Amino acid sequence: MYALWGPVRHSGPIVTLPDHLLYSIRHGNLNHLTLNCLLILVGGNLSEPHLGSARTAGLVILCAVAGTATEFALAGPGFVGLSSVAYGLVSYGVIATSTPGRRRWMLVLIVLVLMAEFLFLRPQIAVFTHITSALIGGGLAMFSALFGSKGPTLKPMEWLHVSPAVQIIAQTDEDDADEAENKFVHEGTDNMFVLQDRGEVLGLIGYCLDEDAPDIAWLSWTYLDQAHAGKGLGSQMLNDLLGKLAQMHVRKIFIETSDYEEFGKKLYAAAHKLYEEFGAEVELTVPGYHGPREAKIIYGLDNPEAPEIQAAEPSPTTGLSFTDIHKAAETDDVAGLRWCETSTGLSGLDQQLSLARAQSYRMAVLAIPSDLSNANATDLQAHGLKKCGELKEFYGKDLHQVWWSSNLGET
Repeated sequence: MYALWGPVRHSGPIVTLPDHLLYSIRHGNLNHLTLNCLLILVGGNLSEPHLGSARTAGLVILCAVAGTATEFALAGPGFVGLSSVAYGLVSYGVIATSTPGRRRWMLVLIVLVLMAEFLFLRPQIAVFTHITSALIGGGLAMFSALFGSKGPTLKPMEWLHVSPAVQIIAQTDEDDADEAENKFVHEGTDNMFVLQDRGEVLGLIGYCLDEDAPDIAWLSWTYLDQAHAGKGLGSQMLNDLLGKLAQMHVRKIFIETSDYEEFGKKLYAAAHKLYEEFGAEVELTVPGYHGPREAKIIYGLDNPEAPEIQAAEPSPTTGLSFTDIHKAAETDDVAGLRWCETSTGLSGLDQQLSLARAQSYRMAVLAIPSDLSNANATDLQAHGLKKCGELKEFYGKDLHQVWWSSNLGET
């Protein structure tokens, strides 16, 4: 509007409030416009991360209307500009971003500025619109500091969180982002949470319970907005999730990750450091699982708040029969071996490995309880399988899940 029509020029006083609301978008001159734009830029950058876009827009509208109406009522017509918005945003921003100890001094500084304007610059500037907007912005910031959210909180993911959550995942891995978006759209967001602060999604985390061991959970999509890295928010998400899982009597969490590198940089190094700081340990590594140069890594993390582990029921049988193959999770060329227990011995493995080779699978993997693994270790090795590691006490006390793998290209 300023570029099209220039500064406000009128032959007589502006006598209606709607005129003032319209002319607040225009200004007296270019210097006036530039100063207000700079103040709005500073105040907006401070305010929007705390309020979110929608609430910031609401604050802008409230300051523009209330500030203009107050000036019109107390001082009469004849003023222009968006200083109401500028003062509202700056007042909110400097108080909201101050530490509790400095907040009172910021409030004192704002009051001193307004007093100086009232004593020395009135009626050259619209003092009452400045005072009204500063009271609105500063009052909202103080109210939020006293009674609002005390920081980021972990909340169940809702449909409105899907888009920002997918964008956060895409910062690290675009393939994961596409997969997560497809899952959220078609399967929903059950067991997923977002870390949210004043409407802004800072990260996401989730879990899924294991089908065979109901007191075991697998960590699901866990990502933090890179703009908020280094603030301890990843630890907060994981710690809050552990508390929720403890209430569900989940005693242990397994975390699937990899050693993927991009341009010589380990993409998940920061996540691995976080897991290890919580006491998680690498329990299993499957070399070449995700690709010839990308291993599958599984961390195990005991939940310190969960109830004590129960003893597992020993299996009355020691045999294995291999019945089928399926595409293993998070890969396109690795076959998972399906099995069932038999009284004794090992059968069907040759046929399933041959079927996997015929279907161009690069690798076959097997996960079985440790008692069956011990009973059949010699036969599994004779068929070319190698032990990768074990997920400790997966099925219960002293009963682990042992992983075996076979590179199908080897003879």
